[in-house]
Amino acid sequence: MNQTSPGLLNRMRFKNKLFLSYMVVVIIPILILGIYAYNQSRQMLDYRTLEGIDKNITTVTGSIDSSLERYSHTLRSITYNVTFQKIVENDYLDLVNLSRDLNGYLTPYFNMMKNLDNDIAKITLYAQGDVPEYDTLLLSSERVDDKAWYRETLDAPPNEYRWFYDEGLFVTAKFPRSLGSAYTHVVHMSLKAESIFGAADMQHDNGIVIADGQGRPIYANAFAARFPGFTAEEMLKQKDGTVKLGDTRLFLARKPLRQSDWTIYWFVPADRAATEAGSIISATVGMIVICVAIMLAVITLFSRTMIRRILALNVMMKKVEMGNLTLDVRSADRDEIGELTNRFGSMLGRINELIEESYNGKIKQQEAELKALQWQINPHFLYNALSFINWKALRKDAYDISHTVTSLSRFYRTALNRGSNIISVRDELDNVRSYLEVIQLMQDYSFDVIFEIDEAVLRYSTINLILQPLVENAIQHGVNKKSDGRGTLRVSASAREGAIVFTVRDNGPGMPEELARAVASTQSSGYGLKNVNERVKLKFGEQYGISIASVPEEGTTIELTVPPYFPDTDDK
Repeated sequence: MNQTSPGLLNRMRFKNKLFLSYMVVVIIPILILGIYAYNQSRQMLDYRTLEGIDKNITTVTGSIDSSLERYSHTLRSITYNVTFQKIVENDYLDLVNLSRDLNGYLTPYFNMMKNLDNDIAKITLYAQGDVPEYDTLLLSSERVDDKAWYRETLDAPPNEYRWFYDEGLFVTAKFPRSLGSAYTHVVHMSLKAESIFGAADMQHDNGIVIADGQGRPIYANAFAARFPGFTAEEMLKQKDGTVKLGDTRLFLARKPLRQSDWTIYWFVPADRAATEAGSIISATVGMIVICVAIMLAVITLFSRTMIRRILALNVMMKKVEMGNLTLDVRSADRDEIGELTNRFGSMLGRINELIEESYNGKIKQQEAELKALQWQINPHFLYNALSFINWKALRKDAYDISHTVTSLSRFYRTALNRGSNIISVRDELDNVRSYLEVIQLMQDYSFDVIFEIDEAVLRYSTINLILQPLVENAIQHGVNKKSDGRGTLRVSASAREGAIVFTVRDNGPGMPEELARAVASTQSSGYGLKNVNERVKLKFGEQYGISIASVPEEGTTIELTVPPYFPDTDDK
């Protein structure tokens, strides 16, 4: 026994331990109050019973109304939230902004609500129209078109909240309809029943039944459920005052709720009236309210100062575990929790420093490799030599040699790019054209070249020497290996889905799918596809780079995706 109890306590959450300890403190005075109230209530008269019931039902009604009003305010903060209205209306030019609001606003907002109020089980927005579903937070209204609560919500007047108890407690409301919109969207919030009916559950010696606006019973407390001969439907037919239910005489009172169309029915057996009249009602209700208020105040105080900070640190740790390393973790508190938070923040900062060092090291390595490749050629000597050869060729009327030398000179001019890593898309395409002109002259025009260029992409810039390796690969492994027919190489550039896509397609022998997937990550002897792929990803992000598709005997297509980029002065 001595080993079991500590083990059980250690397995309990800290918040539950706090709650349990304060519940013990509260139960003792409540038990003393009950004994006192019972002895005093026997001296009371029956005519005081209804007055006592009315006081009790007013208190419970007020408690439930307060809870309903609090959650109505929560719904109002959702339905009149401009961002949520924008989400359900799908008022976005693209899915990127919608996804940003879903991930960066809707999810944290709902999680915050549930963290602040543990009685909120789930919040779901049901949207009409063409809105993409997102987890259980944003769903299509088609899922609930056949539900009675959904139709009743749509028929409700504006700014009115509907409460339901159908396999669980929930409340619904409509979003204000936007100008010009034909759609009506609904928010659905599921709650723990005890969050509303907790005050009624504490009435152990009184029967309580709650009915909706159509007279359907939706709740009965434990006393009412086990009362001999009790049926909720029969209770709802009775009038206020003294009534007969079977062979038992009862005192009955009812009171409507302000925040919904529900009605509370409260009954007490006449033979127990003396025990629940007068001072027992006032004393019990007063002490319960005081004790519960003190308990909630203490638990709330500790939750806000200690438990909440522990939970917040745990949430941040989970975010870091999921890969979010950009959090700013720090605390001004000087206790153990604050010290733990700051140490975790220092550790996270050190991790980010190491990642940044590794990232910068890769960029510098890639730039050094490219610089080394560029400076393997002495540009001044090369240009002078090519210019001299061109002059000699023109003097001897060797125009084909002159054309080759001119193309080669233009190729190296755009390739070296004055030592800059950034080049215009137009110049990068000119570099490929010059390269292809030289290759075609060297191979006696053994294959055809087709350019398909969208003029809209020429105004952007990119990093240099990213297309020539793709073309070289397509020539060596594509058109040069074609055994029958004439080879064709297609080079295209176009704008697609907010990006620039360069495509190099050949009609060569192709390759198996496994080999095609490995080509972009394989290091070649020259400045190959792997280097291009890594440079693009390091510069623009992991979403950009090379993709390869190949069909044996039909050819290979290489796509290089980069963003529409305008260089800053720092990129020069």
